[in-house]
Amino acid sequence: MNIPVKKFFHTIRARILLCTISMILLISIIITAVSYFIVSYNLRQNMIQTSEIRLSFLCSSIDSNINNVKGFIDSCQKSNKISKFAMGENVPNSLAKREAHDFITEIYASNSSLSSQIIRAVIIGKSRKDIIQVVEAVNSNIAVSSEAVLSLPYFGTLYENTGEIATEILPDPFFTTKTLPVIPMLHTIQHPYRAGEIGYIFTEMSTSVITSPMRDALSDTDDRLYFRIGDSFYRYAEQNLLLCENGFESLENLSNIALSRDTEIQKVFDREEQKTYLMVTRPLGTRNLYVAECLDEHTLSRDTFSTFLIVTVVILTASAFLGILLFCYLSKTVNVPVRQLQVRMKRIAGGDFSRDPSTEWEHELGDIGKNINDLSENVLSLMNQRIEAERQKKDYEYRMLQSQINPHFLYNTLNSIKWMATIQNATGIAEMTTALSRLLKDISKGTTNLVPISHEISLIKDYFTIQQYRYGGTITLSFDIEDEALTGCRILKFTLQPIVENAIFHGIEPKGNTGAITIHIYQDEHTDVHIDVTDDGIGMEDEVAAHLLDSDSSAGSSFFKEIGVSNVHKRLQYEFGSAYGLHIASKTGEFTTVSILLPFQAGEVAHD
Repeated sequence: MNIPVKKFFHTIRARILLCTISMILLISIIITAVSYFIVSYNLRQNMIQTSEIRLSFLCSSIDSNINNVKGFIDSCQKSNKISKFAMGENVPNSLAKREAHDFITEIYASNSSLSSQIIRAVIIGKSRKDIIQVVEAVNSNIAVSSEAVLSLPYFGTLYENTGEIATEILPDPFFTTKTLPVIPMLHTIQHPYRAGEIGYIFTEMSTSVITSPMRDALSDTDDRLYFRIGDSFYRYAEQNLLLCENGFESLENLSNIALSRDTEIQKVFDREEQKTYLMVTRPLGTRNLYVAECLDEHTLSRDTFSTFLIVTVVILTASAFLGILLFCYLSKTVNVPVRQLQVRMKRIAGGDFSRDPSTEWEHELGDIGKNINDLSENVLSLMNQRIEAERQKKDYEYRMLQSQINPHFLYNTLNSIKWMATIQNATGIAEMTTALSRLLKDISKGTTNLVPISHEISLIKDYFTIQQYRYGGTITLSFDIEDEALTGCRILKFTLQPIVENAIFHGIEPKGNTGAITIHIYQDEHTDVHIDVTDDGIGMEDEVAAHLLDSDSSAGSSFFKEIGVSNVHKRLQYEFGSAYGLHIASKTGEFTTVSILLPFQAGEVAHD
């Protein structure tokens, strides 16, 4: 059976298929997305931590080079020969100058790496104009004097930050053949016996101290290494340090993900390239010197996204293939039974209620087929019963019409009896007739609406008037109401009558003599209302009292055959909740008390 496409999407099979495929796709996409973010985060963390470790090794290499230069300077500062030269008189080629020159030359030559790390080292004494200079021949094409050094525009800055790197990378002012970048430093020579300066050690450190370790640390062409002096950034490129004119703008501090507390991680904006990077910065051992690396997150994200895009396409393809298999399976296992069930339903609609065993398969649809067969048989049985019931109903209606008496006719007849009894001075008959008339009126209004307790008391008084004449005045009824306002509390109609009737017929009458019934109405500390109906009859056992509330049958002698004590208990619980209802306390041969617990509900009362 071919199903139109539009109708197909309204079938249960299509909905199951679509829901299954949608759930598979949704779960797959969620798993892929979560995996993507987790992998991206882990790759980002690994990239940062790898950079941090690499920068840590790079810092160690650069610090080693700088410390090597500082060791040379420290040896010069502590040398007595250098001190004698700095304190000596301004005599060219003096013994002190030759000894100092030999000393510094010997130290310089003994450390082969100094030739590539120090461009120039100049010893200047305060009391003399001549100097001692250590410089490679290739870097010397201008004569250097103490005046030339002392007149450098940045000498004051170097002097204020003695022993530190306080300036940017500058061109060597004493080398004019080409631009030679150097890092100038200034150290003082202290007097060996008293406080005070006797000279200076001016050093031009080569940038190879920085670039050589950077060259060794590079792993691929995408690495972006930077050397930072203070706030000035120099990018390493082709074994040179190039000043970044525009610098970087800090966007976010991410140092909390660093392995070491010394590492600073920031998201920065490169003003020159107009791109965002992750910058990992490590400090060197010398103050104000840092090494940094910029990591390109976009490249990492792009590669990761491409990988997961392929995974997503594979998942979508697999989901589509699974959908096709599921469609074929559902068509085979669901379509045929559904068609047979549809045919079966059409036969039932046409009036064929006979059982069809071919639709009772060994699966869920078979259960439906079995239920349909049972239903068709039940419908046939109900139809027959309905026909019989309609026939009996006609008979009952005919009999009802024959025996029907108008309630107003009863009220008028009772009133006529009342007036005849009054004329004949039969006050008992008149009083009983009046009470019975009022009872019949209450009965005709129904038994389920709420009324005030005062209304229920009036009904009980009418009922008790009739019973009092019946027993010749041997029973009495008294009321103990602690607060008249409680009589405004709402109660289910005909709640007290079955209880009072039970007290008369099952408590007082078996005793064989006079009896009394007391109705006590009071309120507890929770504002709930209690109505205790107590008789001085024969009482009952606890088991009988408990069974009285559990029994579903009404009292056999009840004035209202459908309202027994257990019925009253259930009606109260249905209306007010399980916390309310009846409680029976009794002692054999002495008394029985039926307690009614009600919530205090005052106000307007709905009447039928």
